[in-house]
Amino acid sequence: MKHIILLLILLTSLLGARESLNKVSLQLLWLDQFQFAGYYMAKEKGFYKEAGFKVDLKKVKDPKEAFSDVVSGKTTFGIGRSSLIKFDSSGEKISLLSAIFQSSPDIILALDSSNINSVQDFQGRSVMQTEDLIQNASLNTMLQSVKLSLKDIQIIPHNYNLNSLIEKRVDLYSAYISNEPFLLKQKGVKFHYFSPKIEGFDFYSDILYTSQKYALEHPLQVEKFTRATLKGWEYAFSHIEESVNLILEKYNTQHKSKEAFLYEAKELKNLAYYNNNKLGSITQENIQRIYDIYKVLRVMKAPLDMKKLLFDYDRTKLSFEEMHYLKKKHYIRYCTQSDALPYSAVEDNKFIGIGSGILELAEKTSGIEFRLVPTQTWQEALLKAKNRECDLLPMASATPSRREYFNFTDVYYDEPLVVITRKEENYILNITTVLDKTFSAVAGNAFIENLKRIYPSLKITEVKSIKEGLDGVESGKYFGHIDVMMSSAYALQKLSKINLKISGQFEESAKVSFAVRKDDAVLFGIMNKLAHTIKKENLQPILNRWISINYTKGTVKWYYKEIAFGVVLFLILMFYREYFLKKKNLELEGLKERLVILNEQLENKAFEATKELEKAQEIAKLGSWVMNLTTKELTWSKETYKIFDISPEREENLYESFIQRVHPDDREDLEHKYAFTLANKQTYHNKYRLLMDDGSIKYVVGNAVTKFSANGEAILRAGTIQDVTQTVLKEEEMKKKDIFIMHQARLAQMGEMLSMIAHQWKQPLSAISSTQISIKSTIELEKYNLEEKKERESFLIYVDERLDKIALYVQNLSKTIKDFSDFYKPTKESELLNIDAVVKKAYELVSDMMQDSAIEVEFELEANLSIAIYENEFMQVILNLLTNSKEQLIEKKINNPKIYVKSYLKSDKVMIEFEDNAGGVEEGILESVFDPYFSTKLEKNGTGLGLYMCKMIINEYHRGNISIQNTEDGVKFTIELER
Repeated sequence: MKHIILLLILLTSLLGARESLNKVSLQLLWLDQFQFAGYYMAKEKGFYKEAGFKVDLKKVKDPKEAFSDVVSGKTTFGIGRSSLIKFDSSGEKISLLSAIFQSSPDIILALDSSNINSVQDFQGRSVMQTEDLIQNASLNTMLQSVKLSLKDIQIIPHNYNLNSLIEKRVDLYSAYISNEPFLLKQKGVKFHYFSPKIEGFDFYSDILYTSQKYALEHPLQVEKFTRATLKGWEYAFSHIEESVNLILEKYNTQHKSKEAFLYEAKELKNLAYYNNNKLGSITQENIQRIYDIYKVLRVMKAPLDMKKLLFDYDRTKLSFEEMHYLKKKHYIRYCTQSDALPYSAVEDNKFIGIGSGILELAEKTSGIEFRLVPTQTWQEALLKAKNRECDLLPMASATPSRREYFNFTDVYYDEPLVVITRKEENYILNITTVLDKTFSAVAGNAFIENLKRIYPSLKITEVKSIKEGLDGVESGKYFGHIDVMMSSAYALQKLSKINLKISGQFEESAKVSFAVRKDDAVLFGIMNKLAHTIKKENLQPILNRWISINYTKGTVKWYYKEIAFGVVLFLILMFYREYFLKKKNLELEGLKERLVILNEQLENKAFEATKELEKAQEIAKLGSWVMNLTTKELTWSKETYKIFDISPEREENLYESFIQRVHPDDREDLEHKYAFTLANKQTYHNKYRLLMDDGSIKYVVGNAVTKFSANGEAILRAGTIQDVTQTVLKEEEMKKKDIFIMHQARLAQMGEMLSMIAHQWKQPLSAISSTQISIKSTIELEKYNLEEKKERESFLIYVDERLDKIALYVQNLSKTIKDFSDFYKPTKESELLNIDAVVKKAYELVSDMMQDSAIEVEFELEANLSIAIYENEFMQVILNLLTNSKEQLIEKKINNPKIYVKSYLKSDKVMIEFEDNAGGVEEGILESVFDPYFSTKLEKNGTGLGLYMCKMIINEYHRGNISIQNTEDGVKFTIELER
């Protein structure tokens, strides 16, 4: 017996040692930086250790060699780009586990001085690239979209030295958006970049992968490693400062600054959660899209086996460790709400409701015993769970505050959030229309915290129970009560609130998960797997049971009456159906006779419709065509022949005639776009020129759609072509007029600028003059005896002090000129700037004039948001509005003249208001103030272009809106911009 016990102890020790010594390796993609922060944090915070791994992080090496090491098993896990699927197609089988960056950080840098302004300008230029980026799908596709290939550029092997670009040894430099732009900004180097994302070709990056062999042999290990990795990334992105400090201390082999790491972290976090995607998600649809692009590039050797390529672990199977945990644990303690039917309640110390049914499902699936920890209120249940007195909340929704104490499993059930109001209230079609009302909600509900985050202006009063909330709605204390759908319906029935109704629904829903105590990772893994076993078909009977209780309790007699009524109604309907069918048969006979007549009429109408269509095409100058891609047969409408100036009677190859008509400079681009959209199953749209026999040029717009067979083969393409020559010529004429108008407006503003400069120069020039007079009079009056050493020294000090003052005044003059000249330069590109700061900056240019005119300017700037704007043009609008108000206040001699400037956020808009107390504008001309050359001060040299230019800048540069309205004391201009 003694020997058996010793043997068991030895085996247990060996198993424990094996568990703790599960060594794996991860090949990093590049040198140490925040790009790998999630892996660092998973290791340093013990997430890998908790999952049973000792991880060796391997430094960067040749991408091909790194990939081979993973496939051969020399390295367990690797990080790669979208080109991984190309290797898989070549036969080197891998499994993709997680895409850390949902959007690619790859960019190509160019100096502003390089004259490289589009991807087409890459031709013949030198590009510094890494070998794996040369094979990258997104960059290759970006080149392909403008008919370029790798043969059209000069590839320079990457030396990772940014000076190669700065010193112009290369024209273009492959980089990461999170790294090199920061370094160039620090050096003051002006640059721009080209991004596959901006060009419309955006794919995953930093994909975690392993060999298909390892994934098949160790699925549980792969799942645990992936989860631990994502946990590390979640921690890194939610504790950026801590993560950066750790990298600085232990992983800063590149000797980067803290500011550089913080910049990198911010950029990468945006890429990781791009388009609100779940961290690490990787979908078959996106992988298929990458594959399709590679297929067009003709680099794929075989189709992809998606089931094997995308790793999918059985999330419902418990591991040996988890089964051992349950055997040792014996039972799981849970807390719940004691009075929240139909979801949760406690009667006679027994858990009832939908949550009870869900735990019964979990018990049957896993064999786990769940034991109730009694509580009086939901707040008490939450408190006991926080204090580790219970292990689990069976029905809970995640919020940021709750995540401090609980881990939430994947959602197993969700239900809409609704609003209960009095019956006389209208139905709420859009919840944002009632955000000014006051609502009630039961305290402790997670949706309260989530709704307040989504709708900051939503006014919610927390109540103790749903009854208290509904009573408040009845009495008019609250406009409505917010709760989940089933709970609301149950309460209305149970409490007999016949004068209330469900009037509206939020877009958001209450998402229900198991909430597990934060310190029990094994239990979390078990409950997360159980969450995946709760299928809709298993859950529905539980929900139906409580819906049935809700609507039948206490109504049995009515139930039988309703059945009897239903049977009688059914018989009546059957008799009516027989009568109806006989009647319709007689009508059908009559319809047959009419059918012959209608066919003849239809033929006549079809002929007339064809003529009308031809007439409509002639008026719109819109032709149509159809190409049978199987037979290569092309047919044109009458107007198409007319647009191309070709006779329909001529027997010739229509496609060749079409190509010959296309302007030689546009021909190659047209054929490329046509082929590209066909290969990618996209709608074709293109604007190009036709060169006619007499040398004239027509501008046309072509559109086309393609029909595909069941096996994906293109069989038919149909499209239109429209002659837009007159429209194009009118647009060009309008552009010339707009340029002329803008030029006039600029000239007018130059006069105003000169006036402002003269005003601000007045005081410094006066001070310089008085200082010069002071020095001159001191010399002429001989106030100092220059023959005496002491007096001579005093004189030199006196002169030196005054010269310093003159220098300061000159600097002031220079700064004034610089401020105005910087303002007057047109902004070439929009910048992400704080809107409040730009408003204040514009005001500083006219602040002295306002003060001299005794005009008080009050600011209430609360937007505090950075948006993309053209700074100088936007400042021009602000100055125009401020000076307009100033002139009106002075002209009308207003007592206590004031201008109010206000900014705030409204829904998805940024609002900026300029209001004065100058008495307003005549109502009859309000709609005309933004028209060109309209002015109320033409007799005073007004150009009538100021407000027109404001409108152009806001509408066209910023895709916003500017409006005017009279107020009680004056006029108010309102600018609306997209957030």
